[in-house]
Amino acid sequence: MAESRDLGKQWRVIATASPVVAMAMCVVYIWHLHPFGWAVFDLSYLYILIALLLPLCFIWKPAYKTARGHNVPWYDILLILLSFGIPLYIVLMEKQMMWGWDVKAPTTATVLAAILWVIAIEGARRAAGLPFALFTLLISLYPLYAWIMPGPLWAKSYSVSRVINFHFFGHEGFVGSPMHVYGRIFLGYMVFAMAIQASGAGKFFNDLAHALLGRTRAGSAKTAIIASGLFGSISGAPTANVFVTGTFTIPAMKKEGFPAHFAAAVETCASAGGVYMPPVMGAIAFLMAEFLGIPYVKVCLAAIVPALLYYLVLFTQVDAYAARTKMVPPQANADDRPKVMHVLLDNFPILVSFFVLCYVLFVMYWETWAPWIATAVMLALAMSRKKTRLSLRGFLALLQDTGRVLGELIAIFAPVGLIIASFTLTGVAYSLPYTLTALAGGNLNVMLIVGAMTCFVLGMGITASAIYIFLAIVLCPSLIHAGLDEMGVHLFVLYCAMWSTITPPVAITAFCAAGLAGASPMRTGFQAMRLGVAKYLLPFFFVLSPALILRGDMMDSLWAIPTCALGLTLMSAAIEGYVWRIGVINIPMRVLLVASGFMLAMPNTSTDILGAGIVVVVIGGYLLRKVVTR
Repeated sequence: MAESRDLGKQWRVIATASPVVAMAMCVVYIWHLHPFGWAVFDLSYLYILIALLLPLCFIWKPAYKTARGHNVPWYDILLILLSFGIPLYIVLMEKQMMWGWDVKAPTTATVLAAILWVIAIEGARRAAGLPFALFTLLISLYPLYAWIMPGPLWAKSYSVSRVINFHFFGHEGFVGSPMHVYGRIFLGYMVFAMAIQASGAGKFFNDLAHALLGRTRAGSAKTAIIASGLFGSISGAPTANVFVTGTFTIPAMKKEGFPAHFAAAVETCASAGGVYMPPVMGAIAFLMAEFLGIPYVKVCLAAIVPALLYYLVLFTQVDAYAARTKMVPPQANADDRPKVMHVLLDNFPILVSFFVLCYVLFVMYWETWAPWIATAVMLALAMSRKKTRLSLRGFLALLQDTGRVLGELIAIFAPVGLIIASFTLTGVAYSLPYTLTALAGGNLNVMLIVGAMTCFVLGMGITASAIYIFLAIVLCPSLIHAGLDEMGVHLFVLYCAMWSTITPPVAITAFCAAGLAGASPMRTGFQAMRLGVAKYLLPFFFVLSPALILRGDMMDSLWAIPTCALGLTLMSAAIEGYVWRIGVINIPMRVLLVASGFMLAMPNTSTDILGAGIVVVVIGGYLLRKVVTR
């Protein structure tokens, strides 16, 4: 929002009306309504969304940061008109397109589609940065230069017109899988996220966590973990999460005695973990359900255990740090801490809507309707009370903020579809996975490490959604073909794609938190790596042991989950140098407990037994020596 224009009155009317019409179209589409006898088909619906929302990217986002102001320059007005008019032209030509425009279209349509291609790349640059735009452009042009690529990347080349037509008039490109996910599911969840945020969800989660844990050791840090985890599960945006919840949590942690860089790192890890936490997670989870051809609910169920293990490690580490440094709980007056019941009653519209969302999603399995029902319930309850009622100005601001977010997101989702189209048209999507398996000699460890490093490197400048789609086409089929569980493989890519959010040199979430805390960005990033150690280990554990994501025999899960939780807890405590009921531990003991914890967390019965044996010997020996010295 800091990089958005401060629009004048006339532009704000457009910025308010456009998302309203888009949301109405989405409701019509997912509820299968037929206004005036008009049936909305997939391609028309998606291009209508593009016509309504893509111009918002050019309305709100200036071409460069110093161009902010009330006025929208002439070149942006041109982009707004073209990004509205060309998709609308395609909608009007829908019947003619059925005659094979994806292979050969009229010259006028091809030229207009080429212009839309350029506009889409510029929108991607404004929404997600230059590296993402260049990556998308390079891959979208791949069918033109595939014939000069070496080895497994070689493919037959195609003419410019053929590539343009396939990208924009077929079902695999600009309005391919990402846009289907956006229009069918994701838009509704983003509307819910924006509505619940406008209703004060950030403060609610912070107050609730503070009421539960505010007087415990490291209470402010534990409050940050729970509040940011809950809010992140709804927003799915780590950086935005930092700015919403970190405003409350970082000053509280610093006041309790945490160093600035440590407080910022805690908020960084807690916010980054929200992408893994159901029920909403991030855009990748919706794309994953589309790629796997399964209900979104199944993705949520598979993701819940690793997400809880991630937060367990973070929780353990901040508690161990506070114990080792002898931090004491704040001795504030009991009246200063909010009462749990008061917090719940004051925010019952948010609470009820959250439960409605979960009930409709997990019990009734209405994944497309769930966010709209939950949003309607929340707004109805909020408007029924004077204390929570939105003013007209507040409601208009909510619509404008929603349009801003939806405009930026559609400028990311639609171009990402060009990646799929390029690999599909050339046939590389079908041949490359098997070639990579052969090059790796069938070695799973090599393929996993290469895939993880690719996620990390690409994540420095490219959105997680683009990384996921790229590797879902190139890497995931290879790993699945090698015998790994398909859900575990796709979750593996999700976790690895988010490494760069906390890992220097480009740890954008950590750097944002450091700015709020007044701390060193790099020091915050390295501290976040230490606190978020589970983020680096869990994807390897559950991809090799699907029992951790509730796949396969339940008895395997009942063994794998507790041993992994115990192992990660021991590791996190040893990293901070403090073990509950034992106290501060020396360096050799820390090394042994890290090693034994790693063995317990690994998905292997033999290593579980060996790790448990080391734990018994180390802790038993420590306790015995303590008794003898007395």
